[in-house]
Amino acid sequence: MTVAEQARAFLAMALCGALLGAVYDVLGVLRCGKLLTAAADLLFGVLTAGAVIAAALALRCDAYRLYTLLGVSTGFALYQYSLGTGVRFLKGKLKGLSEKVKK
Repeated sequence: MTVAEQARAFLAMALCGALLGAVYDVLGVLRCGKLLTAAADLLFGVLTAGAVIAAALALRCDAYRLYTLLGVSTGFALYQYSLGTGVRFLKGKLKGLSEKVKK
């Protein structure tokens, strides 16, 4: 692969990682006990593997190269520290409001 193709794959994997960050936040709703936490984490692992392999097949590149795995990690981290922070803040506020309604 040329450097340009590797950069394209890196950016596509970063987008995939950002989307996986959103999926992680959605699955965070299920984490309310040991069993559900384990199930959500296993589901996230399967979804992550499937998303990386599907993106690599669409890009016609090797899924387990350093630039692809770094791309997914970078996208996930960028999501968690930017948009994900706001999402988790809002989720906490909504959870607090629902606790008030239950009382």
